[in-house]
Amino acid sequence: FSRTSLWLLLACIILIGTSNSALAGITGKIVGTVTDAETGEAIPMVNIILEGTTLGAATDLEGYYFIVNIPPGRYSVSATMIGYEKTTKTEVVVSADRTITINFQLSQTTIEGAEVTVVAEREVVPMDVSASLIVADAEKINEVPQIVDIEEFINLQAGIENDMIRGGGLDQTAFMMDGLTVVDNRANTPVMMVNLSSVKELNIIKGGFNAEYGNVRSGLINVVTKEGSPSKYHGSIDFRFTPARQQHDGASLFDPNNYYLRPFLDPAVMWEGTQNGSWSQEMQDRYPRFQGWNAYSASLLADGDPSNDRTPEECRDLFMWYHRVKGSGGLGQEEGEYGEDPDWNLDASFGGPVPVIGKMLGNASFFVSHRTNWEAFALPTHRDYYKEQNSQIKFTSRITPSMKLTIDGLYGEIESLTGDPQSVSTNNYLGSGSSILWSDLAYPDAYSHGGGANLYWPDCMNPFNVYRGVIGLSFDHVLSPSTFYKVRISHIHLKNYCPGPGARRDTTTVRYFGSTPVDESPFGFIVDGNYSPSGDGTVYASLGGYNRDWSETNTVNVKFDLTSQVDKYNQVKTGFEIVYDDLNTNYQSDLEYAPKNNNVRQYHKFPFRMGAYIQDKLEFEGMIANVGVRMDYNNPNTDWYTVDRYSKYFSKTYKGDFTSATETEEAESHIKISPRLGVSHPISERAKLYFNYGHFYSMAPSFDMYQINFGSAYYGISYLGNPSAEMPRTTAYELGVEYDIANMFLLHVAGYYKDVTDQTGSVSYVNYDGSVNYSTIENNNYEDIRGFEIRLDKRFGKWVTGWVHYNYMVQTSGYVGREIYYENPADQNLYGYYNPYQEKPLARPFLRANVLLRSPSDFGPKFGGINVFGDISASLLFNWKAGSYYTNNYLAGKPVDANNAQWVDYYNFDLRVTKQLSIGNYNVSFFVDVQNLFNFKRLYYQGFADGDDWRDYIKSLHLPMYDDPDYLADGRVAGDDRIGDVKSDDKPYINMPDRDFLTYLNLRYVTLGVKVFF
Repeated sequence: FSRTSLWLLLACIILIGTSNSALAGITGKIVGTVTDAETGEAIPMVNIILEGTTLGAATDLEGYYFIVNIPPGRYSVSATMIGYEKTTKTEVVVSADRTITINFQLSQTTIEGAEVTVVAEREVVPMDVSASLIVADAEKINEVPQIVDIEEFINLQAGIENDMIRGGGLDQTAFMMDGLTVVDNRANTPVMMVNLSSVKELNIIKGGFNAEYGNVRSGLINVVTKEGSPSKYHGSIDFRFTPARQQHDGASLFDPNNYYLRPFLDPAVMWEGTQNGSWSQEMQDRYPRFQGWNAYSASLLADGDPSNDRTPEECRDLFMWYHRVKGSGGLGQEEGEYGEDPDWNLDASFGGPVPVIGKMLGNASFFVSHRTNWEAFALPTHRDYYKEQNSQIKFTSRITPSMKLTIDGLYGEIESLTGDPQSVSTNNYLGSGSSILWSDLAYPDAYSHGGGANLYWPDCMNPFNVYRGVIGLSFDHVLSPSTFYKVRISHIHLKNYCPGPGARRDTTTVRYFGSTPVDESPFGFIVDGNYSPSGDGTVYASLGGYNRDWSETNTVNVKFDLTSQVDKYNQVKTGFEIVYDDLNTNYQSDLEYAPKNNNVRQYHKFPFRMGAYIQDKLEFEGMIANVGVRMDYNNPNTDWYTVDRYSKYFSKTYKGDFTSATETEEAESHIKISPRLGVSHPISERAKLYFNYGHFYSMAPSFDMYQINFGSAYYGISYLGNPSAEMPRTTAYELGVEYDIANMFLLHVAGYYKDVTDQTGSVSYVNYDGSVNYSTIENNNYEDIRGFEIRLDKRFGKWVTGWVHYNYMVQTSGYVGREIYYENPADQNLYGYYNPYQEKPLARPFLRANVLLRSPSDFGPKFGGINVFGDISASLLFNWKAGSYYTNNYLAGKPVDANNAQWVDYYNFDLRVTKQLSIGNYNVSFFVDVQNLFNFKRLYYQGFADGDDWRDYIKSLHLPMYDDPDYLADGRVAGDDRIGDVKSDDKPYINMPDRDFLTYLNLRYVTLGVKVFF
C-alpha cells in the first residue's frame, strides 16, 4: 500500500471507532408500543419474544420496544406480562433493511394462562422506505411464468430492461448475497449465480441507495439466502423440461429448400443456373445467384488442373457432402440435424442440522443447493447445449446466543462457445444457447462466406468455458440488545478457458468426387485460407478457432459493519470496506489461425479501493429519514505511459518498442465524497410521500483502464487504456408517492432524474500521415436520464392477485470535446463542423402485467380426500414495449432526420398453469409454462440476407414519411405501415426477407415442470 492508502485506512478505522453503529442490509427490525386495552396507558417491562428464536426485548417506561438484527422471514411475535392475557400476532413479515411496526393492546385477566392469537395487520405501504424498493420472496418469484433464475425476474420489474436499471448498465449495478458483494471486477458487473431454490428474499433498489452501499449508480440487487434449520431437515426439487423443437420458422438448414441450398439443389435451376432456369424474376431476386452445375463443371475442366475435374453430378454431390444435406447419407456423409435435443433445468436444495457433530459445533446447520441448466443451441454446432451449473453451500454455527458464524460457498461452470471477443475477454453476461447464435447472424455479411460458413461448419466457434467460485465468511456478534457488528470476508475467483479449437480436422481421404478427395470436413479445424471446394464459396477453414482466452480474476473483499439503536428515534450505522483485485487478462488471437492478424490484449494489474460511511436512520411519527455520507478511495496501483499523443511509438514501425521506450509515471488515485439523503413522509395511515437524493460513483471497467491493443501486423497500436480516468458519477433525484387502496392495492408513482457525468468514452488521435491512429479513454461522456414509473400491486387476495408496471423514460446522451483529434489543423477544422454530438431523446415506454388466478385449497368437492379443483392457479404475464426507432435514409441525395421511422410495438403473453397438492409432509406442484401463448410472429433482422435485402423491404413499405414529393418520385407509396409489418392479404406489396427460415424467431413452446417441497 502507498503512504496515502495507509493514511486513508487509518482514517476509516478512526471513523469506526468514534461511531455508534452500522449494518449491511440483510436483517430487519421490529418496533412498537404496548398499551393497556382499557386505559390506553403504556405498559413497561412487557416481554416481547419472536417465537422459535432467541430474539426478544422488553418495553421501556413508555411502553416502547425494539428488536434488531432479525433475519427476513415470517414470524409470530408474542407479548407477555403478569396480569395480562398473552397476546401473539402471527404472519409478521420482516424484510431486510426494513422497520416493521407491531403494536400490542393487552387486556387484563384473572385467568392464568389466558392467551389471544391474532393475525398481524397486513402492511401495504412500507412507511420507512424512501426509495423505489421491490421485495419478493421465493413464492412470489415462482408464481411468474418462464422464470428460472433471479435475473429473469429482475428484468420484469418497472424501470428495468435487459439488465439496465433506469437506463444504467450492468457496470452501474451492485449485487450482494448475504451481505457479500459478488461482482466481476474485470467489467464491474454482477455475478448473479444464486440459485432460485436458495433465495429467501430478493430486494431490488432502483435509486436512493444509503451511504453503506458503494460502487453503485443505478441499481442494487440484494439477495438473502436460506439457511438450514438446526432442528429439522427440509428441501426442494424443481425440474423443468422443454421438448425438443426447432427454434426458428421455415425449412431446416439441411433441407434442400432452405435459402442457402435451394439455388444449388432445386431441379428447376441447379443445372442451368438461377438466371437460366425456370425461376421467376421474383425468385431470382430472392435467392443467391448460381451459374449452375453444368457451367461450374465446365469451368473446372477448362482451368487446366486435372486434380479438380468433376462432372456436374459429382459437383452437386460434393456440395451435398460439405453441407450435410438431407439425402447426403447415401454418399457416406453424416446428414445434418438439430432441434433434436430437449431443454431441461434442475434446481434442488436440502438443509438441516449437521449430523452427529452439529450440536458440538454450535448447533450447526447446513443448506446446499444445486442448479443444472441445459439449453439446446438454436442452430447446429459441435456442442449441442449451452450448459450452466451452480452449486451453493451455507454452513451456520450459532457459537453462543450472541455469536453466529456463517460460511458461504458458491461454485459455477458455464460451457458455451466463443461469441463477441470483448464479451469473452471481460466475462460479460454470456447469452443462452439461442442468443449467442442469433447475435452472430445479426450481421450476416460478416459471418457468411458464400453459403453461410458459420451455419454449415459445426466447429466454426471455439469451445469457451467460464469457472466461477465464491467463498465468504460472516461473523455476527451481538454486543447488547441494541448493538451488534458484522465482519465479512470474501474471495471471488473467475476464470475463462478458451485454449483453441475443440477438434482438429483429420485430413485422411475418405472418398473421391471425380478427381477431388474429401476428408472428414466440414468437421474440425484446419489452417487453409483457400479451402472452398464445394462450388458456393463456403470456407471451412481458417475463419474460426483463433480466439484464445485464459483470463483470470481474484478479488478479496473485507467489510466491517456496526449497528446500534441509539434511542427510540436514531439507528446509526457506520462501516468500512477494502477491495483488492488481481486482474490477469490474457486474450489474444492465435497466429496459426490468423497469420499477421494476431490481436493481443494482455495485462496483469492489482488495483485496490476502500470506502467508509456513516449514516443515521431517524424515525419519527411524521417522518423517517436516512441521512449519510460516504467516502470512496480508488487506486489503480500501476505506472502508466506518458507518451506524446501523436508519438511514433503508436505506429506500426515502432509499436514493438512502445512499452520499453516510453516514460511512465504513477497513475492517479481518486477520493470521492458522496452525500446521501432519503426522506419518507407518511401523510396518512395509508399514504406516504418520499424523496431521495445522492451522489453515486462506480468503477470504470478494467479494460478501459489497462488494456493495450497492439493490433495486427498491418497496423499500429489501436487502443491505449487510461488508468487515471475518473470514477463515473451519477447525481440522482427521485420523488414518489405510495397509496394503500382499500387495504389491498399498493399504488406506487415515482419520478426520477439522473445527471450522469464523467463516463468513460473513446477518443481517437490521428497524426499527419495516418501512421498513428489509435483510441484511448477519457471522461468525456454524459447522459441525462429522466422518467416516471407507475406500479399497481394487488398483494393479497383469496382468488386474484397480480401487478401492473408502466415505465416512461427519455435519455439524452453525448460527449464533451471531440471524438477525434487530428494532428493536421486542416483536418481538425473540417472535423469540427460535426462536433459536438448529442443523441436525440426518444422514449420507448413499456408496460408489464401479471395476473394470478388461484382457487382456494378447500374449493370444490373432494375425491379420494383431494380437492381436485382446489389450489389451481393460472398466471398470465403480458409484455408491451413501444417499437424501436430507425433512420431510413434510402433516398440518394436527400438529407433525412435521424430516427425518422419506427418499428411496430412489441407485445407478448406467457402463461403458467399450476396444480398444488399436499401429500403428507410434501407439497407438490405440477405446472405447465407456455411461452408466446398466442404464437405472435415478429419479424427479426436476422431474416435479411444482406443490406440489399433490407433496403428492398424498407422501400416496399408504405411508410407515413413517404408522403413527400421526393419519395413519391422515387416510386414510394405513403401509408400507415411500420417497420416490422409483414406480407399479408391486406399488404401483399411487402417485400419479405429472403432468409425466411430466420424471419420469425422465439415461437411458441411449452415447458413442463414439477416442484416438490418438504
